[in-house]
Amino acid sequence: MNIRKHLHWILLAAATVVLAVVILNHPRFHYPSPTEDEGVPVFVENTTNRLKVLLFCHPSDYFLYKGTVIGFQYELLRLMADSLHKELDLTFTSEPEDVQKDLLTSTYDIIAYDLLPSQPGYKYLEFSETHSMVYPVLLKNKNVENEAARKVWIPQHFPCEIVPDSLPTAQGWQLVKDTLDAESLLELLQDDSIGYVVVDNITAFMLEPFYANVQTVKSVGPDFERRWILNPANATFNKQLNEWLLSFKKTRQYDRFCNKYFHPQSRFLLNASPEKKRGRISAYDATIRRLSDKRGVDWRFVSSIIYQESHFSPHLYGYGGAYGIMQMMPPTARAYGIDSTSSVTEQLAAGVKMIAYTNKMFKSIEDENERVYFVAAAYNSGAGHIFDARALCRKYGGNPDVWLDVEPYLIKKSIRKYYSDPVVKCGYYPGKHTANYAHDVVERYHAYRMSMK
Repeated sequence: MNIRKHLHWILLAAATVVLAVVILNHPRFHYPSPTEDEGVPVFVENTTNRLKVLLFCHPSDYFLYKGTVIGFQYELLRLMADSLHKELDLTFTSEPEDVQKDLLTSTYDIIAYDLLPSQPGYKYLEFSETHSMVYPVLLKNKNVENEAARKVWIPQHFPCEIVPDSLPTAQGWQLVKDTLDAESLLELLQDDSIGYVVVDNITAFMLEPFYANVQTVKSVGPDFERRWILNPANATFNKQLNEWLLSFKKTRQYDRFCNKYFHPQSRFLLNASPEKKRGRISAYDATIRRLSDKRGVDWRFVSSIIYQESHFSPHLYGYGGAYGIMQMMPPTARAYGIDSTSSVTEQLAAGVKMIAYTNKMFKSIEDENERVYFVAAAYNSGAGHIFDARALCRKYGGNPDVWLDVEPYLIKKSIRKYYSDPVVKCGYYPGKHTANYAHDVVERYHAYRMSMK
């Protein structure tokens, strides 16, 4: 009796459950589970004027010549940033892993790297217009004799398509994808350890002159369009960048860029190649390294300051009586025991000692990548103005150990409100030049670290 009494309530409840299941499974009412969107990157727009760029060091895109950083993409990126009135914050890397780590993040606005379409996450990325082209070429060891079982070694993360039918005789070839970069494979080719390597035509052009046993055979595939990887969230900037690229590629300046870096008879590269092969920053590398090691500072950082000051000229006289390779002012020079008659080695010793002392003044900044900005700026302006900028930064809620927080207050020391603040001890200072100085020194230092061990 009780079951019959409540049967209609049981049937009603069952019908309600069935109806709910039907509705919730209808496409219109279907909501994705948390795992369906797993792995989809979320990009954030950069609303500042600072353009963060990661430049992967392809042989033609970055190298040192007479102590300065040059290269096709390096120059192109700097020109683009200047044209679009952006402040360029450039990071160098020779490690593909660094690219992979930040590829699907908003860490960088531009990543200058030739990406394979098979790269995971490729579909989520945005790319610029083409900035240049390369194609694959076959290189051989001149002494290779065994033509029967021919292996062709391909560098790690090589982006170009290789057409097997384009290889000589089109038979008997084995393509081997390696974990080494192009320069490492060319070393093996030079040493007779392997017989054949495929690299892009620009790498072949740049590096073949360094290897007596290596020769170019032929092109073995179609053109590859080189593009910059862009942060998809920067819609407005990306549009401006692409418009600039399309316009710039029609100019004579772009043609000169290409001839400078890509033309087989480029006088610039013919002159730069011996310097590149020597693998040095300046003629004073050994002395700077010895003195820097003694004081516990990085000789490449010291070299970057010297380049900024004098371009390694030991007899230079500058503004206000600054002189020599370290461009010390006379009172500072006297404090470190030198004068205008001192030898280059004595000047370098004094300069390294000053940099080491300045580094200790900022030892409370634990992050060495941050501290170098403060040390470079202090070498240019004197430590007092940098301490003032840190005090202002602290007062207004910034982090006095982070250069991007401190830099604006160094620049503001030319404004009465700030240079007359009670926390300021050294008064008025036009800090824009010093901010640019520190940026240039540190950017070059990172480049030197990439090139010189």
